[in-house]
Amino acid sequence: MRHRSPFRLVLLGIVAVALATGPVADAQTVPDQVPTQEIIPEPDAGHAPEEAGDRGGSLQLLVLVLVVAGIGGVAFHVTRQSRRARTATQPERIASQAVRPSTKPVR
Repeated sequence: MRHRSPFRLVLLGIVAVALATGPVADAQTVPDQVPTQEIIPEPDAGHAPEEAGDRGGSLQLLVLVLVVAGIGGVAFHVTRQSRRARTATQPERIASQAVRPSTKPVR
């Protein structure tokens, strides 16, 4: 029995699918009627939110507040932990500053 390469089998499958699908319509055909509606709506063309889940409603604003608070909380936590880690690795610097008196005169 002869060993067939996977490339030949894939190529044979592609040709079989291409022949089975039939002719493909021309991609550059223009429809008879072009829609007259604008794709991008005008500003303030929509309606005001009626329910809490509508676009611009109170639930959407609550999600925005929660996301901003969450990101702020993570940034605060990372900053606090990095400062703690920095001071824990440099105890000699803190101790030397406490022992040495200030050279500035008191006013």
